[in-house]
Amino acid sequence: MALDQAQLEKLLCERLCAEVRIHRREDDVMMMESPFVFPDGDHFPIYLSETPTGSVKLSDLGHTLMHVSYDHEVDSFYEGARASLREQIVRESGIEEDDGIFSVETPPDQVAGALFRLGQALTKIHDLTFLSRERVTSTFYEDLSGLVFTILDEEVVETDYMPPDVPDANHYPVDYRFEGKDGRSVFLYGILGRDKARLTTIMLSHFLLHHVPFESIIVFADQQEIPRLDLARLTNVAGTAVASLEAEEDLRRKIECLAA
Repeated sequence: MALDQAQLEKLLCERLCAEVRIHRREDDVMMMESPFVFPDGDHFPIYLSETPTGSVKLSDLGHTLMHVSYDHEVDSFYEGARASLREQIVRESGIEEDDGIFSVETPPDQVAGALFRLGQALTKIHDLTFLSRERVTSTFYEDLSGLVFTILDEEVVETDYMPPDVPDANHYPVDYRFEGKDGRSVFLYGILGRDKARLTTIMLSHFLLHHVPFESIIVFADQQEIPRLDLARLTNVAGTAVASLEAEEDLRRKIECLAA
């Protein structure tokens, strides 16, 4: 059966037109309902306005990042790997960003193409939320640092801490160190994979061997990814553990329980 090109084009145009509606709100703002949707089913709201040059400006008015903020930290989109990806999306899509608002300007007769360009860019930007903490190696340590300094003030935390009076201390840096309630140091490590698990086991064993007074918190990117024997060795010498950064409240509780 041969495909009817004309019929398909007609049907496509009808269906696309049915999904695009423009209406003017009570506050006189013109808004377009587009076929682009967030994972929860909400449609991307696209706002239209006329520029002084007679072009049409399509903008999300900050709604994309507001939607992200319901379940994620928007600040993470402006730090580290996510920031680089966001900037790349904006640059390659040919859209503009101003204080969290994404937009594109276009001649009136090219609005359709601009709509799809902006919609695709907003979809990609929102999809940065899928760079989940437990799965993306390039952001795990950034996310861990952000959490630690959300729970504790930066002035009470030392990074890459080397315990004094320990042989070859420069070979055993602690990811984060803060004062504990009983006067002992609390050492916190991020464990991305097997190699870091093994290294941390060696470090903690070294401190125990030299009678360093400390408590420890181990934070895994994904505890299930650590081989069973490596996990057993680490948990034998470590204090308390958090299975992943998704257990944010557990991490907060355990830090606050130990912190002075």
